[in-house]
Amino acid sequence: MPPSSTHSDIERIMKRKTKTLIFPIFLPMQGCRERCIYCDQNLIASDEAIDYDQQLELAKTFLQAHSGKARQVAFYGGTFTGLEQGKRDALISALKGYLDEEASFRISTHPLFINEEITRWCKESGIKTIELGIQDFDEAVLRASGRNYTTEEAVTACKLVKDAGLELGVQLMPGLPGSSPDSLIFNQTQVERLKLDFLRLYPVIVIRGTVLHQIWLRGEYQPLSLEEAVAQCADWQQFCERVGVKIIKMGLPSQMDQSSIVAGPWHPAFGQLVQAELLVRILEQQNEPDSIIKLDKKQWALIMGNKKMYLEVLQRRIPGSRVELVKSDTAKAERGNNITNFK
Repeated sequence: MPPSSTHSDIERIMKRKTKTLIFPIFLPMQGCRERCIYCDQNLIASDEAIDYDQQLELAKTFLQAHSGKARQVAFYGGTFTGLEQGKRDALISALKGYLDEEASFRISTHPLFINEEITRWCKESGIKTIELGIQDFDEAVLRASGRNYTTEEAVTACKLVKDAGLELGVQLMPGLPGSSPDSLIFNQTQVERLKLDFLRLYPVIVIRGTVLHQIWLRGEYQPLSLEEAVAQCADWQQFCERVGVKIIKMGLPSQMDQSSIVAGPWHPAFGQLVQAELLVRILEQQNEPDSIIKLDKKQWALIMGNKKMYLEVLQRRIPGSRVELVKSDTAKAERGNNITNFK
């Protein structure tokens, strides 16, 4: 949530149709011991000064307004367990008295800042969910991307969270330096073995002023194209549906400053593109070349939206096809279409 949040922001959060309501507090790069080659959290969250007292007061109001409902205050954007103990305790103690049986905390952190002592502290502090910024499980990709841990250390961090009885989320970044089809398969194998509770996918973009920007300028790195990133995330969605892992986010925030993005597959409606890709895959299985493809309103919006990007994809994959809007959900019911919504 931007630092200029008001009570209207809380009203907006209250209207979200989610199983667990989330109130985010961003701590850009706080607790991080080094800068990742691709990272500029100040751009992703906000480069304005954050009034943490105001954010904590808004979080208290949020917790009180939803008494008895499943809800979490989430600390995002930095390495929460890398913060000095006093700051961690201060942030938690400011809100802990407002928790009830349905309320808890969620944190994001680095895999090297997880051990048994930390997970024990997390449980005692009311933290229920830990999101680990693994980014990639493949060791060659980790080395090429300047991540200072091994596959074994990443896996161990995940297991420690699960063994502590905490909910485990993992953040992965498709398209990191050194990634390949083999590394994708390796990542999927790890996700299935570790039985994640949820996954976030953030395809790599090149942000001005980062180390990755310099590598890109030297011609030593090429990010995924938008279509490649969408296809890879659609692959992930199909995989995760098979193994029972929920994907809760695909793509970086839509409100990012585009002037700072110099390359890579950023799009303000990235999740919708993934939905469109999944729909096209279904339609490919059901239609022959030169078909008239009947679409309901939701499907029509996916295919015709975003400057008709996926109409072109559909017509390329099913040559000679034409689309037609039907004014009922008949076509949808017949196809059994179950496209997941992503923000």
